[in-house]
Order: sequence, then structure tokens, then C-alpha cells
Amino acid sequence: MDTTAETAPTPAELAETHRAFVNTWECDENAHLNVQFYFKRIDEAARFFAATHGGALDGALPHVRHVRFHAELHVGAITRILSGTIADGPFRGYVVHLLENLETGALAATALDTPNGADGTRAVPAAAVARALPRGVEPEPAVPMPGEAVLAANGLIASRSIALPGECDAAGRLTEQFYVARFTDAAPHVWEQGGVTIRWLRRHNYGRVALEMKITHHQAARAGDGLLLYARPSAFSGKTFRLRHEMKRLSDGAPLVTGEVVAVVLDLQTRKSVALPATLDTDSACGH
Repeated sequence: MDTTAETAPTPAELAETHRAFVNTWECDENAHLNVQFYFKRIDEAARFFAATHGGALDGALPHVRHVRFHAELHVGAITRILSGTIADGPFRGYVVHLLENLETGALAATALDTPNGADGTRAVPAAAVARALPRGVEPEPAVPMPGEAVLAANGLIASRSIALPGECDAAGRLTEQFYVARFTDAAPHVWEQGGVTIRWLRRHNYGRVALEMKITHHQAARAGDGLLLYARPSAFSGKTFRLRHEMKRLSDGAPLVTGEVVAVVLDLQTRKSVALPATLDTDSACGH
């Protein structure tokens, strides 16, 4: 996440689809809005955009949703989302969402959804929304990995849970927020498995933040499903730490979603990203 506020002209073609306020209970240990609540807002905006442009309010989640995080949102911030479609280039027809901090004018997050049939609606040139385009994660839909392959690649089962009715939409399908909530709760276990330990983070007053996240939906989880979340650290490069999540249904092992994440370590005093430790603390990591 680029914690430096950055503003840019807002394309006039985009439609306002959401307004919200950052509540204390939506913030995490880093004192900023938790990732699941970015996704909640974006998903609501996407549904209103669809419903007002010939689609369904209660439609299925996009096959791929690709989110980039640009600036932190703190308690008390007021936000809005503007949505439209991309008019040209390789992402023509994709739906784009810009989440703005209305107090500061900063772009807080962007999202890119696979086409929903609204091609040409509120269309903007790709260059006008360049910050929403994929950067650190490939845009193509992810191919799910078997759980056994995740475990063999230094992974673990990072979460076991049940999809509750209150986490699902009117059709009984798990909402985007609660897929991502499971990813964020599992992520500390993956960091620990990868050697970026809680002990090291606490010693330096550091936290963990996402820069980019892509969710590929394979099948919908439904109320009452048992869910297994396999996860692994997938790569380290400079300041970035990559994680992969594979959610499976307990009853038959069916792949539900794949999450791919690029994250960094954040100095909680300066609010700047810092380098990963030169030597990862794998001896004290969980599972070793």
C-alpha cells in the first residue's frame, strides 16, 4: 500500500456507486481499515453499478476481482466509489472501481472486475484509470492448486471454518467480504510459516499490509459449507512478500476461490514500507 496520499483527476464518465464511513470496529491491529472492508465496499458498489445498468443486484461474483491498495484509510474517513467500464486495450469491457477518501482527495483503492455485460457503459479510456490495472499479480484467472500441492510447497491449512447464514447473501452464497475475512485471518499464519515472524514484527513495531490482491472465483461457498483454507508463502522479492490462498469445500474438496496477494511490511511509526529481514526466521516459524 502506498501510504502517501495521491490525488488525480476523476474521469467524469464514472458513476458514483457507494458512500461510506470508516468505523472503529472495521480497523485492524495496524489502525487502518481492514482489507475485508475494502472488498465489502467494492462489492456493494459493483452490485449497484450492475443493477443500474441493466444487470442484477444479486448476481454472482465476478470470475476475477483484482484490487490494488494505494493509501490507508483511518477511523472517521469518509469515502465514495466511482464505477465504470474500460473502453479500450486488453481490459476493454472490464468494470473498474475507484475508492476515494473524500476528506483528503486521495485514491485509497482500485478494483478491476471481469466483464459483467455492461461493456460500453460509463466507459473511460484505460489510460485514465491506469492505477487500477494489474501490476504485481498476473490478470489471468488463477488455476486452483490441489490442497496436497499447497502443503508440499511449505504450506499449511491456515483456517477451518463454516460458512454462516449471516455471512451469505439472499441466495445463500458466501459474500466477497467473508472470503477475504478468512484470507486476512489466515495471513499471519502464512507470514509466520514463511519466516516473517510476529516476534520480529513486534520487536521493530512493524505491521503487515497488502498492496495488491486478486480473487479468482471457481464455485460459490454456501451457508453451512465447511471450508478449508490452504495457504502458503509463494515468493520473496525486495520488500514484497507473496501469499497464495486456496479455499476448498470440506465435503468434496471442490475448489471455491484462489487468492493471490502481494504484501509488504509497514513501519507503524513512519507508515512507510520497509525491507524484509535479510535472514528469514524460519527456525522459529510455526510448523518447523
